[in-house]
Amino acid sequence: MHPILFNLGPLPIHTYGVLLALGVLAGLLLLRFNARRLGLDPDAAQNEALWLVLAGLAGARLAFVLLVPGPLLGNLSRFAFIWQGGLVFYGGLAIALPLVIWRGRAQGWGAAAWADLLAPSLALGQALGRVGCFFSGDSYGRPFDGPWAVVFQDPHSLAPLGIPLHPTQLYIATALFIIAALLTWLLSRRRFAGQVVLTYGLLHGVARLVIEPFRADWRGAVVAAGLTPTGLFALGLAALCLLGLVWGWRRSAAHPI
Repeated sequence: MHPILFNLGPLPIHTYGVLLALGVLAGLLLLRFNARRLGLDPDAAQNEALWLVLAGLAGARLAFVLLVPGPLLGNLSRFAFIWQGGLVFYGGLAIALPLVIWRGRAQGWGAAAWADLLAPSLALGQALGRVGCFFSGDSYGRPFDGPWAVVFQDPHSLAPLGIPLHPTQLYIATALFIIAALLTWLLSRRRFAGQVVLTYGLLHGVARLVIEPFRADWRGAVVAAGLTPTGLFALGLAALCLLGLVWGWRRSAAHPI
């Protein structure tokens, strides 16, 4: 597609970076909106979320280095070059989750309630980031001759050139936009603290499992049942969140929020 949006003199402005920044901005705006709906301080929520964004990006990049060490171990100065591909969402989640628990309790919001507030913004930010992946050619799909196949021609693209492919980036982006809207609707209607973030984890894990078979980019060696490490993580996340929802629903009648 268009990995480089435009050149600012000798400096290329990458479309992925622009959309990632827009995703962060959109997520923060949604966070402020939802914080007001719940009677929380939007400024405090935004400040806490900014630290989570930085931690999540670092964790996502570190997970990529561990899964695909070749391109970066010899040149760690490129660690921050995320526009060249290489963010693993579940790595970011693993780093950010302890911070969510810690800061939610420190602010007096409660870890589960804070995670609920973050979940719609996370889904929205991810969705825009996946649109950025589409423009850069990252997370590309398998060869496909259907009517909606995409062909990457730009030599800066990370996807194979000149081959019709599944637009897997748009598949997951569409799923995430829908998830963000659903979670925003659910936030003020939840029956127990943690319901929104658990719903996010369940839906995100299922979406990844459905879309993973259509992807062709390297996500680690197949571990079991045809699943890569990211696929196994998605399966585990969906299963744990489903169990959490069942447990929460059963408790909610006796202990509503």
